[in-house]
Amino acid sequence: MSLDHRLDLNQADLAPLMSTILSIPVPVNSIGEVRIELLNMTLSNKALAVYSNSRQLAAQYNKKRLDIETDAISYIYQPYNPLTRDKYDEIISFTEKLVLEENFEQLILFSEEIIRLSLAGLRYYHNYYQGPLLILVTLSFMGWIAYLLKIVLTQKINVDPGSPNFKRTLRFYGVPVTELLNIIFSILCFTSFCIVCVQNLPMQYYVYFLMPILLWWYALSPLHVWIKAIRKLKENKSTYTLFVEIISYIVGSFAMGLSFTYRWMLSIPLLGMAVWPFMSSSGKHLNKKLLPAWSCGCLALSIFSFMPVVGKNVYIELVVIAGLFWLAMIAIYTKSVLLNKRKDKDEYRREIILNIIQMVLLIISLQNIYVQSKRFDNGTPVSTWYQIIAWFIAVLCFIIPVTFSRRLICRLFALNTSILNFYLLLSVSHEGLFMVALILNIMSWIYIEFKLLRLKNVKIIECSFESEQDDKKGGFPVIERSINNEDFRRAFFFILYIILAFFGTGNIASLNSFEVRWVTCFITSFHPFVITTLILLKTLAPFLVVACGFRAVQCLTKAPVGYLNIVVLMYSNIMGIHLLYKVKNTGSWLEIGTSISHYVIVQVITLFIVLINQIARLMTDFSSYSFVKRLLKTRKKYE
Repeated sequence: MSLDHRLDLNQADLAPLMSTILSIPVPVNSIGEVRIELLNMTLSNKALAVYSNSRQLAAQYNKKRLDIETDAISYIYQPYNPLTRDKYDEIISFTEKLVLEENFEQLILFSEEIIRLSLAGLRYYHNYYQGPLLILVTLSFMGWIAYLLKIVLTQKINVDPGSPNFKRTLRFYGVPVTELLNIIFSILCFTSFCIVCVQNLPMQYYVYFLMPILLWWYALSPLHVWIKAIRKLKENKSTYTLFVEIISYIVGSFAMGLSFTYRWMLSIPLLGMAVWPFMSSSGKHLNKKLLPAWSCGCLALSIFSFMPVVGKNVYIELVVIAGLFWLAMIAIYTKSVLLNKRKDKDEYRREIILNIIQMVLLIISLQNIYVQSKRFDNGTPVSTWYQIIAWFIAVLCFIIPVTFSRRLICRLFALNTSILNFYLLLSVSHEGLFMVALILNIMSWIYIEFKLLRLKNVKIIECSFESEQDDKKGGFPVIERSINNEDFRRAFFFILYIILAFFGTGNIASLNSFEVRWVTCFITSFHPFVITTLILLKTLAPFLVVACGFRAVQCLTKAPVGYLNIVVLMYSNIMGIHLLYKVKNTGSWLEIGTSISHYVIVQVITLFIVLINQIARLMTDFSSYSFVKRLLKTRKKYE
């Protein structure tokens, strides 16, 4: 059927159209334009309808212009040149003349031009302060980033903020720099206050104008922190390397911001991660087998950003392949690592048994996934017994990991196996392979960080998620060290993995419109709360893998956790600056809502990271075996 007769309308165009049909005035605040193609009227009536619409929009534009023009400072006021006050009066007079002369064809053409100019002018004055506000908010973000950087630098260079000897040396033409800085920012605050007050702007504009000044004032005070940092930077011979790192982190942060809209942009920072060991001095400390494994893992993860979002297409064979691949990895790990240690301690023998139990549970899950999927495809009833088994396995997945010892590699393999097992029960396509690739890449990262420590006579199997007293036995320092350049890289890897954990296989839309096949192994009837809980747990699973891996990196490197979170906050603010300019106030409700959602996600990502890190700490540090032993000792003590 041909659609040549079709004529699309904006939602706002309905108001003037209905007003014309009903022969009533167009609503004062309407921004729609009447479409004469839809009107079956005489030429004169069409012309008068368009003329009425143009006068209504022109009057609305004129009111908006006067509102801005009346309070604006004349020296900085920028009028809408295509339709200034003089042009507006001239246009109105000319259209009235055309009406009197009954020149309807010219009246229609001229009225349509007035409508176009009025709508453009309304947008101009409606967004008149948008540009300055965006600049002010951007400066606020940059000031906040500068303040966070000052905190990190203070810890790095061990500057005493109250050092009087250093302050006395900071003078500019005899005036103390601190006092000069205070005077400059005080003048800026007073000027900004006057600009807002004179123009009678709303109260929130005081916050917009004063916030960047106050943040930069606080970030630059005391100034000797920055001066000492610059001096240390000049003394450092690797200034060029540091500059390249800063540019790489900024570009990578912008790429992560773009990935909210274009998932394939995640491949850019992943490609940077793949070549990082070869481009830095770190590569010489890594063996030849680890380097290609790391690079191939990063490239494999980048492939998923080009693949379709997981949705209604079901490829259950890919889920089974992912499970079988991980079974092979557990078997290799058990044979090459745990079986060689079984004679040393009973602890290793216990973990071998637990590993075998996890392998059996994973095999049962894969059989469950395959059978239930085939039953669903063939139209036969899904087995209730299989669903009960799936729930039983899901519960065990949360219990078994805490029965392992706190040895780093053993606990991580247990956690990853349990999380993957539960994740596969909710998978229908290539997301299972993505999860396996993510786990292997994070495990490679942990091993790389361990190798870069260059510890002698310490193997990674001997490291554990232990308290500070136990760390002394492993040869690790107990005192919190200062932050270094490597910690900036670790924080960048972490936030990239966090973004990848969600956008690697999905997006905002995929979370809102899930496929019922995801929960077939657990439930087939409609129970919204149960289904929502399962989907949220599936979404949370990759984040837990990343957080547990990052927890292992923190334990190995003794990185200051609080300062790492500050660095993560800096990266998220850089992404926030980019996404701020992507927020839309025009278009469909979906486009507007999606742009706002992306911006909000970036703003709250740090809070989410703190929460997920606490969950990871609980999952890695808690041991049911140790807890029961302490409980029994306490009981005997009181007996």
